Amino acid sequence: MMTNISRSLIGRSWWILMAFGVIAILFGLLAIFQPLKAVAALTWIMGIMALAEGVTTLFTTATAYRGPGKGWLIFYGGFSVVFGLIAIFDPLSMASALLVLVGIWLVIAGVYRLMMGLRVRRPVPGQGFTAPGEGWTVLSGILALLLGILLVASPLSGLIVTALWIGIVVLLYGIVQVIAALRVRKAFSPS
Repeated sequence: MMTNISRSLIGRSWWILMAFGVIAILFGLLAIFQPLKAVAALTWIMGIMALAEGVTTLFTTATAYRGPGKGWLIFYGGFSVVFGLIAIFDPLSMASALLVLVGIWLVIAGVYRLMMGLRVRRPVPGQGFTAPGEGWTVLSGILALLLGILLVASPLSGLIVTALWIGIVVLLYGIVQVIAALRVRKAFSPS
């Protein structure tokens, strides 16, 4: 009895998988062929969520919250509102700024990895090198440093490449979802 109900529910919900798949395919194609529009759309959606979070936090803090850390909650709510408004009204600038921050972080991480890789390469008297494979740490430092410099120097190019990668992954996800929906429909449809 329970198996028949489960099979019936799964069989009737194939269209949900299909809808996710079609939406993912459309977004993936948008990200591949119009990467800046896709980045703007994602940033805009993130801005709406941040704005809603900020307004909710500020309203709740002002009207109902009486515990410790009220100042921190007001700061967080206000920051979320400002972030959300900038992301909504200037999504490409916000996305570029975020990539510049990622680039700065990668430059710092790259320098740290280079220093660490070169430091462990120094031989310990009587023991040889202290870390086998330290060359990989040096290589990861060089790659992080180069990627960071590229993102800081040209965040727009970084946005396009990021959107293309996201587009490819989402397109593949969408195709898998559509195939899954068709298989579920076939497997669970009443015969």
